[in-house]
Amino acid sequence: MVCQPLRIATTAQLARSVREGGFEAFVLPNSDELDFNRSLQLRLADGNSHRQFLEDNRIDLVLDYNTAALTFVPNQAGEGVQLTPASLGIPYVACYLDPVTATMAQVPWENHWQILESDSWIKWIWESGHSDELRKLGIPNIVTMPMAAANDDFDTSALELRDAGPVVAFMGHPATSWFRSNQGVAPSQLFAGLTAAAVHADMPDLPFHKIYYDLYEFDTPPSNTDDAARRAGKASHYFNQKFVYNAYMAVKQRDRFARFLKLKLKDAFELVGDHWDSHYGLPHTPRIWDMKVLHQRMRDVPICLNLMKGNLETGLNVRHFEITAYGGFMLTYWTPELSSCFEIGEECDAFRDESELLEKIHYYLENPDKRRDIARAGQQRTLRDHLYSHRINSLVHVLQQNNALPVRTLTQPVAVTV
Repeated sequence: MVCQPLRIATTAQLARSVREGGFEAFVLPNSDELDFNRSLQLRLADGNSHRQFLEDNRIDLVLDYNTAALTFVPNQAGEGVQLTPASLGIPYVACYLDPVTATMAQVPWENHWQILESDSWIKWIWESGHSDELRKLGIPNIVTMPMAAANDDFDTSALELRDAGPVVAFMGHPATSWFRSNQGVAPSQLFAGLTAAAVHADMPDLPFHKIYYDLYEFDTPPSNTDDAARRAGKASHYFNQKFVYNAYMAVKQRDRFARFLKLKLKDAFELVGDHWDSHYGLPHTPRIWDMKVLHQRMRDVPICLNLMKGNLETGLNVRHFEITAYGGFMLTYWTPELSSCFEIGEECDAFRDESELLEKIHYYLENPDKRRDIARAGQQRTLRDHLYSHRINSLVHVLQQNNALPVRTLTQPVAVTV
């Protein structure tokens, strides 16, 4: 008897990665229009159609980005609601690209926290720091794996070296434009966040949750003995104070370098994104919405700069994998987990401060062959190890090891030729 591959319901953005991972992909209805910030009412409205889709296609697993496909149906056992996949006994995994507080923004905070506390779904978190933080706050079913590049038709030809136009480019928005607290930050809440920022400056390997709970004991984590409202309130207080720390990290890891390079390189440095003029008075090119154009831009610019958002403490963002997958030369801000995914100096390069950044820009502009070799090696590494098809295979293996999925013979994953 030939076993059939697992049947995975997913969003349009992940469907190809699922197929090339060796599984059957079923695109959820209207998945390209699903907004991860939509309200609880809209998620309830989508629940019955999603349930019918899962039943009709005999789905084994639901997988999405940032809870975009998270929907609910009435709880058949009584009052309230339950996750649509859970109502059918189907595992649901949300691959987070952003902090958990940045998704489900239109869902009331107490409901949001109760959803996160549910053990009926799995939260795929991109870095160990955020995973450890969520576990300390009482969130179950955390799987830690880096982000990746979505499978695509990658140009693996030799990189053409060019000198015309800007020689360094960064594609993204000011990091401080992203962060917001859930209920506002009162003046009395600033001390913990500012203290954590000051401590991090001296001890950069110490994440916020360890400073907040262990070093300074500003509070204790939510407890199972607390009622739901108190647990949600303690989590809200924690994240509101972390908001100040996130703003510091946003400046530390991104915004300061954008201003610095505009000052030093003038028009040779291009900012591609929105809000740079309104936030800092910096000239910029508007955000590129066409992903094919954006990916080609990453490949074409001599040095593609990667700067972190404020939510990243230890891990990597999706740009690490996009820039390298499409064959660009990546110069990135250093993070502790970078060396676990790339050989620094061989498959990408990294900097920690302004002087090192400027020094490496000048070095690689003067050594284009070295730049091309690193770009080539970085692309080979990502296409070999860091596509979402690789991550999905690892995820399925973890779920099968924990008896959350049936063990079946997989179809042969599609190899990417480099």
